[in-house]
Amino acid sequence: MDKIFSARLDESVLTELEQVTHQHHMTKKKFLEEAIHRLAESMTQPEETDIWAQTSGAWKRKESPAALVKQIRSKVNQSFERRHRP
Repeated sequence: MDKIFSARLDESVLTELEQVTHQHHMTKKKFLEEAIHRLAESMTQPEETDIWAQTSGAWKRKESPAALVKQIRSKVNQSFERRHRP
């Protein structure tokens, strides 16, 4: 199903779009779809990208897991206790 997409474009871009689509006997829709697909294809990362190398270190922390759990538990308990009267 096709969806409607709206964008504000510079007049020079629209003029160029008109000229190119007229010269090549194609619809603006087809031109835009192909242009978007080609640009997206050129911007995608190659298959050899090592996701582990990009995210390594995300699990490395200065504090121990026990200290982290204690810190989080303390914050959770504080949030529970703030609604209760002493």
